[in-house]
Amino acid sequence: MVLFRKTKGSIEADRIVQLSIISGNTDTNDNPGKTFTLQCGNNFIGRDPLCEIILNSGTVSRKHANLKVNFDKSKFIVQDLGSANGVLVKPSTVLRKGKMTIGNSSEFQVGEILMKLYIIDDDEALKTMTVDIQGILEQAKKQSQEQKGKKK
Repeated sequence: MVLFRKTKGSIEADRIVQLSIISGNTDTNDNPGKTFTLQCGNNFIGRDPLCEIILNSGTVSRKHANLKVNFDKSKFIVQDLGSANGVLVKPSTVLRKGKMTIGNSSEFQVGEILMKLYIIDDDEALKTMTVDIQGILEQAKKQSQEQKGKKK
């Protein structure tokens, strides 16, 4: 067995790759702002519980697409896996059993779910933080309603 270690100064060690939902379906818990961290290699997208990126919308196939990340996290390929609706790569490319190279800030749609790819350098990740405001607001609203109900 051979083990390879990443050096501290290597590019991939300093890079985080994320996929965020831009517009989705709150009824199926595919909420805008939901973010997935991608690993090198295949990142399957679909409703199947074995997918790395699980989307619950009925417009998404069980294994809808694959987002392949190369080893140094600098090249990304999105591929349709024979889904019913295909993959729409913004602005207007529709993939049906095809694949396409995409880059940072690329947007693509899987069923009704619009997603965006982000590459974040490690130094930048320490400066920024994504917060799911919608979830926090919903919790606060529920708590407020419960408190009002107790007062009556």
